[in-house]
Amino acid sequence: MRSGLLAVAWLASACSKPEPATSPMAPEVAGRVTVGATAATLQRCRPGHAGRVFVEVDTSLGTLRFGEGKLHWNGEEQRCDKLDRSWGGGLRQDGSAYFRGTLAFRCGTLDGELTLDCGQITPAERAEL
Repeated sequence: MRSGLLAVAWLASACSKPEPATSPMAPEVAGRVTVGATAATLQRCRPGHAGRVFVEVDTSLGTLRFGEGKLHWNGEEQRCDKLDRSWGGGLRQDGSAYFRGTLAFRCGTLDGELTLDCGQITPAERAEL
């Protein structure tokens, strides 16, 4: 009887373990940002909206914000020699936002190339972008 209970307990624990992921999820932010000669570590991106969709990228050196065709670093608007972007985003009925695209910029000592996929974009939203 005891061995039967142990077998049932073992089967229950084996069945409750999650299956390993077959393919890793893509990172929400990839690329590089440098300030002068210092490379920043990319941490996360946060889409939002204030009338229009924007995205903020948190790094080890500060926060980058792109919205309305302008780039800000730590709250200060940047004058850029280069600001190439290709993006799409949207606002959901629940008030949350999503942003997907690329940014390539050179603004004084601030330089970078980013690929962003922020806000847990659904397959249906991705198809619309």
